[in-house]
Amino acid sequence: SILVVRNPLNAVPSLHNFVYESENKLPEHFIRAPSDAWLEWRDKNFATEISSWAIHIRSWMYRSENKSDRLVISFERLADENLGPLEVTRLAEFLCREDGVSTRQPEDMPCIWWKVVNFQKLSMLLQNKQWDRGTRQLRRRKLQEAGFLPPPASGEKIIAQIQEDADAKREAAKDADSPHQTDPNAPQITEDQMMAIKKMQQEQQQQQQPFLREQEELLSENSFSIRGGAKYLPSYTEDQLKMAIDTISNLLFEFENEQTLSAALSNYILDAKKRLDLIQKENEHVKSNIAAAVEGGAPPPNENSSPST
Repeated sequence: SILVVRNPLNAVPSLHNFVYESENKLPEHFIRAPSDAWLEWRDKNFATEISSWAIHIRSWMYRSENKSDRLVISFERLADENLGPLEVTRLAEFLCREDGVSTRQPEDMPCIWWKVVNFQKLSMLLQNKQWDRGTRQLRRRKLQEAGFLPPPASGEKIIAQIQEDADAKREAAKDADSPHQTDPNAPQITEDQMMAIKKMQQEQQQQQQPFLREQEELLSENSFSIRGGAKYLPSYTEDQLKMAIDTISNLLFEFENEQTLSAALSNYILDAKKRLDLIQKENEHVKSNIAAAVEGGAPPPNENSSPST
C-alpha cells in the first residue's frame, strides 16, 4: 500500500475547495473558495475532518503489518522542486518490487517529476506564460454562469460571435488548404453600431473593473494547481489549532518508529505551533490596545478584528 500524507491544516481547506466547487456546480480545480465561505465551513466541520484525517492514516498504517509492504510519501516533499524527484524515485523503487512492474531509470526521475507533478509550471512555460485563448474564454464563461462574474454586455456577445465565426472560417480555410474567402452572408455591423457597442463596453468595463481585477488571478496560478481565485492563508481559531496539535501528537506517539511518517508529523506540529503562537501574540496585542484605550478614556477598538475569530 502507498500512503500520501499532507499537513491537515492545508488538506482540510483543500477539501473545502472541492466541496465549494461541487455546491456551486463548478469544475474541480477551478476556483478557490472565498475566505468567508471557508470560515463558515471550517467552524462547522473542522473537528470532524481532523478526526477523519487521523483515522485515514491509522487505517492505512495498520493495513500492512510488514513495513516493507507499505510506502509513506509526504505531499510536501513530493511537491518540493528539490525533494520531489527523490520521492518519485522512492515510489519507483517500491513499485519495482512487484513482479512484472518496471519503471524508468533513476536519472529520468527529475524529468518525470517535472512533467507530472509540476505540470502547471511546464504548461505555462510552453505557452510563454500565457493561457491559450480557449482556456481563458472557458474560465470566464464558467464564472459568468456561476454568478462570479457579470454576464457579457450585448455588444460583447455580438463581437464575440463575429470573432468566433471568423476564427472558424480561418480554421476551415487552413484545413482545406485554400485561401480564405469572405462569406457574403456573415453578420455586418455599421460604423455607428460599432461606435455604440464600444461605448457600451467602456461603460460596463469601468463598472466591472474592481471585480474583474480580483478574478484575473485565475491567470497567475501557482505551480501545483490550476485553481483560481484570491489567495489567502486559511485561518484557524486557537481551539482548532490546539485540537490539531493534540491529534497529530497522538499519531506521532503511535508511529514514532515510522521514519517518514514521524518526520512529516513533526513538521505538521511545528507548523501548527507557529500559527498558534502568532494568533496568541496578535490577541495579546489587541488586549493591550483595549486596556490602553480604556485607561485613556477612549472607546476600545473592535475585538472582532482579530484574525483568530
